[in-house]
Amino acid sequence: MNYMEHFIDSLDSFCQDCTNYGTQDCKGRKCNIGFAKYVVQYAKDNAQPILEGGEYLIPKKDIRYYDEINAAHSVATICKLCKDCNENHNEACIISLARQSLESTQIKDTVKYPGNVLGYLLNLSKESPKFAQLVSNEYQNF
Repeated sequence: MNYMEHFIDSLDSFCQDCTNYGTQDCKGRKCNIGFAKYVVQYAKDNAQPILEGGEYLIPKKDIRYYDEINAAHSVATICKLCKDCNENHNEACIISLARQSLESTQIKDTVKYPGNVLGYLLNLSKESPKFAQLVSNEYQNF
C-alpha cells in the first residue's frame, strides 16, 4: 500500500466534509488539515522532507470540530509512514508536522514521537487514552 497517497486521500476526505470546502471561507494553511496538506505539498515541490521551524506554523487556534475516527485513521497512516522511514526521526519532518497538526484536532499538547510507533502510542495514551486506542485500532487494521 502506498501510505503517502492513502494519507493524502484521508486529508482530502476531511476537506470534502468541511462546509467551507471550495468556498472563500476556506482557511487553507490556517486550518489543521490545510496545514497538513501544505507540508506534504511543500515536500513534493521542494524535494525537502524537512521544514525547519514548521512546528511554529501549526495552526493552534483552529478549534473546529474534526471527526475523531478520521483523525485517528490519518494519524495511524502517518504512523505507517514513520515505520517505513529509514531516516533518523526529526520533529521538523513533514510527516511529523502533519501528525502534530492532526493531533491538535483532538488533544491540547503535542505528543513526542520517540522514533517508534509503540512508544508514540504510549505517549499518546498519556494525553488521551481514548484517542490512542482509536489510533492503535486503525493502525492494526492496515
